[in-house]
Amino acid sequence: LPGVLSTPAAGFLLPGVADHTLAGVLAGLAGTAIAGVVLYALAALVRARDAGPAPRDARPEPSAGEDLHRHEHGHADAPVHRHPHHHDPRPGHEHAHATGFERHTYVVSPVHDLDPRAKIAAVLVVVLAVVLAPAPRPLEAFAFAAFVLALTGAANLPPLTALARSAIVLPFAGTIALLAPITSVGGSWSAGGIAAAYAGGGWLVAWSILAKAWMSASLLVLLSLTTPAPRLFKGLRALRLPDVILTMLSFTYRFAEVVRAQVRSMRAAVASRAPGLRGWRLVRLLGNLAGNLFVRAYERGERVHAAMLSRGYDGTLPSAEPLHARAADLVAIAVALCVAGALALY
Repeated sequence: LPGVLSTPAAGFLLPGVADHTLAGVLAGLAGTAIAGVVLYALAALVRARDAGPAPRDARPEPSAGEDLHRHEHGHADAPVHRHPHHHDPRPGHEHAHATGFERHTYVVSPVHDLDPRAKIAAVLVVVLAVVLAPAPRPLEAFAFAAFVLALTGAANLPPLTALARSAIVLPFAGTIALLAPITSVGGSWSAGGIAAAYAGGGWLVAWSILAKAWMSASLLVLLSLTTPAPRLFKGLRALRLPDVILTMLSFTYRFAEVVRAQVRSMRAAVASRAPGLRGWRLVRLLGNLAGNLFVRAYERGERVHAAMLSRGYDGTLPSAEPLHARAADLVAIAVALCVAGALALY
């Protein structure tokens, strides 16, 4: 194990290359490319599975006789979940569900029921420990991955969905991981300098960057998958996050959904009007649509903002549920402290 830790690429050499250092570098690059292809395939599989019909329009404001409540219910293509909604006090009613990256936030699980303040504090504690701790050893990385999978199972979330969303950070971290060893040891941009950089412990630096990036992203993904946006922003406000930053985050989140809706609408229009378009004509059409997308998204964003102001928006997103700390929240923070201590001391 110490030999593996000192040279993570030991034993993995590209066949047919006489120089062992260059063979190790090429093997590492090939492994990174293969891992990227596998992660992209997993993400495409999850997107294809999660794709569903366009959401129905939300219902208007409740009339007299309607009430706001929560109850558990399930669908053929979704787990049991609950969320606050209005309906008439009659046996039959209809309601709209969030889609996209919010579809899992109303699933019923002990993790979803935790106070958002406790979840935010727990995630911050563990992320800080991950960032400040030395490079994780393989045993630590596998133990942390098992911990994340256990949390995913406790939250009744699809493991592939959580894995695909946390893997989004790897292409960005991978670029830094490939270049960081060169600058850290003073290597040049020549082939010999790159080989020397990765032979002198550079693989350990690259591994540390990738591992820490994924470990941090996996926890943040679990936080976003188990906490609806209004409750998340309410928890951040309760933890005294500055209102300016909170407003920017909330508007970024909301208008990302506006852009997503515009993309979905334009894709449906192209599929219905030009299903057989190919070649340069398709490229030209996509270029025109890309320019039109920002104009339409900006105009719709202005209309949404005007509608929010007309309905009394004062910089805070309304939430129908108050925040209450419970014993389970203290347990979650205690578990986070134990994990952070293990990362720092192990």
